[in-house]
Amino acid sequence: MSNTIIQFKNVTKQYDSDPTVLNDVSFEIEKGKFYTLLGPSGCGKTTILRLIAGFTEATTGEIYFNDKRINQVPANKRQVNTVFQDYALFPHLNVFENVAFGLRIKKMKKTDIEAKVKEALSFVNLSGYEAREIKEMSGGQRQRVAIARAIVNEPEVILLDEPLSALDLKLRYQMQYELRDLQKRLGITFIFVTHDQEEALAMSDEIFVINKGKIQQSGTPNDIYDEPINRFVADFIGESNIVKGTMTRDYLVEFVGKRFECVDMGMNTNEPVEIVIRPEDLEITSFDEGMLQVNVHSQLFRGVHYEITGIDQDGNEWLVHSTKKANVGDNIGLKFAPEAIHVMRFNETEEDFDKRLDSYTEGDANEQ
Repeated sequence: MSNTIIQFKNVTKQYDSDPTVLNDVSFEIEKGKFYTLLGPSGCGKTTILRLIAGFTEATTGEIYFNDKRINQVPANKRQVNTVFQDYALFPHLNVFENVAFGLRIKKMKKTDIEAKVKEALSFVNLSGYEAREIKEMSGGQRQRVAIARAIVNEPEVILLDEPLSALDLKLRYQMQYELRDLQKRLGITFIFVTHDQEEALAMSDEIFVINKGKIQQSGTPNDIYDEPINRFVADFIGESNIVKGTMTRDYLVEFVGKRFECVDMGMNTNEPVEIVIRPEDLEITSFDEGMLQVNVHSQLFRGVHYEITGIDQDGNEWLVHSTKKANVGDNIGLKFAPEAIHVMRFNETEEDFDKRLDSYTEGDANEQ
């Protein structure tokens, strides 16, 4: 039996004569995982959520839920519930009645409603708040009420449209842990929309990075962070140093006028490429010992590390995260391991990228 719960096949969405919102998008969502749709405003991530919920229809393409085509299935017939950015709670109803609303629409027995509402509120740590008015609740409590209202209907999928964006930073971090824990306890599929890359990395089993109506890359948080497929993903997920280079041959790349050993292979000889090195992978050393030499342009203390920018002789700016301090104006060296160099091909598709990664694994196995 298939573990896929939602499938998009070549889905395009366009409103009248406006630019295409989604462009030939295909993907699969598995049961029981926490997925995040990540991208900048207007990239199409909320449109995907609305298509799954049934709030809008695809212009072309097929959408399946448990292997059944649902393009024309109305929203109220789909086994999904949505938690909106503004929570969409009824201000004139108390906590109990907000959570019970969907069950009353189904004309469920009073005793069953009471049992299910209490169970849902217990799941979100709001037992005893049944009679509380919505206006008396904090932002975090209101979010929990919205989630309880979603799970009380026992959906197979919960859709969350930037539900943490209105919370202050400390509460936002707390709710990230609570949402992830709740998803694991419920064992159902969560699809979470955000433009916050730290949030996506912290919470997700799988991330879809979206830009201009297309999925740029999908994978685990580690995959996305360590092996970005293109400049957009590398730049959007975390902070990156990106420079142009040349893939001299397998495991050898040239940039900033020097050749460095790397772990990438499977490209053309002397192929133009882009190089990514994360700031935390650069180690400060003496000027003479550095694989790169830079002049320190600025330094900020970020609590757990110093954020240092340096300029090399070609004018490239290098961002460094280090526990070592450097003084503005100093000339310093930077070291990095071959594994810290990530080589990106121009215009490589995700399918070709995945095949290339698989070839690394096969190569390692053959060496053993």
